[in-house]
Amino acid sequence: MSTDTAPAIETMDEPGVLPYRPAKPARGVGRHLRRVAGVKEDLLDWVPEERARYARLGAIVLNTGLMAALSLQTALDKVVDTNWLLLLPIALVWGFVIVSFDGWLIASTHGVLGTRARVFLPRLAISILMGAVIAEPMLLWVFQPAIHRNVMDHRQEELKAYESLLRTCNPESGATNPDAVCAGHRLIVGATPAAVQAQLANAIQQRDADQAKVDQISAELGKKQNTARLECNGTPGAGRTGRVGEGPNCERNRAEADEFRRDSRLGQRQADLVTLNRKITELTAQTKSAAQGYAEAVSAAVTEEVAEMRGNQRKIGILDELAALGRLADQSSHVLVAQWLVRLLLIAIDCLPVLTKIMSSTTTYDLLVSRQLETSKRLHDKGIGVAERGDLATDELRMQRTERELRAKLEQLHEADRDGRVRRESDLDAQINSLAEELMHGSDSRDAERRHQAGSPSGPGALR
Repeated sequence: MSTDTAPAIETMDEPGVLPYRPAKPARGVGRHLRRVAGVKEDLLDWVPEERARYARLGAIVLNTGLMAALSLQTALDKVVDTNWLLLLPIALVWGFVIVSFDGWLIASTHGVLGTRARVFLPRLAISILMGAVIAEPMLLWVFQPAIHRNVMDHRQEELKAYESLLRTCNPESGATNPDAVCAGHRLIVGATPAAVQAQLANAIQQRDADQAKVDQISAELGKKQNTARLECNGTPGAGRTGRVGEGPNCERNRAEADEFRRDSRLGQRQADLVTLNRKITELTAQTKSAAQGYAEAVSAAVTEEVAEMRGNQRKIGILDELAALGRLADQSSHVLVAQWLVRLLLIAIDCLPVLTKIMSSTTTYDLLVSRQLETSKRLHDKGIGVAERGDLATDELRMQRTERELRAKLEQLHEADRDGRVRRESDLDAQINSLAEELMHGSDSRDAERRHQAGSPSGPGALR
């Protein structure tokens, strides 16, 4: 006997008048909403007063699914760069999943009587967890204007800090910044002014050393030339002859001066010194232009790096918005309180199906469901008992039939054995009789032969 459909009640009312209970089946949107909540219409027809309650419960479940679909649509639009219409089917599938799950949470509580905490608390925990996940994209959508402004300001601050770091680690002078924070932030933009300045300093140092050597050689040469000139002019003095004219001492002193000039390579040294002075002049000009060019190159490289970083800051994503919301909450206690109020409100909305069921008292429909479940259980138990008795009877009949067949086969075997034994005894008797006849026939033959031999004459007279 099935209990799925409530039996119609026969009444003695006038023809065409419907019975008071069960009520006429409902039609319209409410019926479909109650189906979402897992309500059996044929059972609810006995308490039509509760149709509105369960229709609104189904509407709450449906609204939760719509909010979940909107939440996923908002989240996907922040992550995937495509037309929102292409994301709509995915969001609708997610909403269907939430409606199905919440519908199961509600349907599984119909008919629960007595202690309800053990049944509802696990379902409420699951609803809170899912509500927290669904509420976050909606929360970001509520605070989106302030969040986007904070993200843009934060990105601009990051660009300024990055540019400042690059300029600190790459000074226009070309000097190397030894700070550990500059590791990985040093730019390569060609020769630095420091290299040109080092070349200039080396050239100046070389020039000063060569100039000192030339001055020393020139002073020594001047002394030798002055000695030769005084000797040739006849100027009296220590070591001079005092005679005017180009005498042997005059020529010797001039030769020594000329030899000293050749050996000291004074001319080459002076030419090298002129070359060094020209190089110093060129390096001085290069230092000024290098400093200016290096500063421009560094500025261009820094600008390029900052532009690359700005290019990497693409569309604002959900992680950027979460971080921005955290910064806003840290900056203002009002934002912190507001975001938690909105978050808790969204979580409560998502938990409304279970919360509504918890806050509602046990309904008549719950009692009917509980009774029908108990009736179904009793009928099932009886059906199982009947099936068990039928199976036992069938097994008993099968066993008796098997025993009868066994006895019949045993009787057949015994009868066959008796027949065989009779045949063997008959064959044995026949053999015994045959042997007896043979023995008797043999005995008669020997007696006849003896009689024959006894009656016939013997000897020579018998032959005559």
